Amino acid sequence: MAVVLDTRFLLTHTFPPSEDDKKLLKKFTSKIFRRRVYLPLVVVVEYIKIAGKRLGSEGAENRLLSWLASGAHLIEMTYNDAVEAGKNLLTHNIPVADAIIASIAKRLKALVVSDDPHFSELKVKTIWYKTVNTS
Repeated sequence: MAVVLDTRFLLTHTFPPSEDDKKLLKKFTSKIFRRRVYLPLVVVVEYIKIAGKRLGSEGAENRLLSWLASGAHLIEMTYNDAVEAGKNLLTHNIPVADAIIASIAKRLKALVVSDDPHFSELKVKTIWYKTVNTS
């Protein structure tokens, strides 16, 4: 099953909370790259906005380029994704980016790499480095 990267994962990977998390993230990342990995364009926007404050815009962009060089595939939102995201925003109080990411994941029948509870609210399955056996 394919995976869609969420901004939370990229930020956690870039700025791990601890050395133990850094080790877990390394193992987890090698496992998810055995699947098809997608990077939504809206995640690119959010990542540069947030990580760019600490890394600078060029540093944030270089990190994104390294994900792409590692095999992640950029993915755009389709018209149908936009319609589904908009409908979800009518009934759920969630960030626009989460609604877009969820609609892309549903289209791809993919897991979202995140611990954000908004995805379960939208009935999208997630996977997270702390809840997966990485042995």
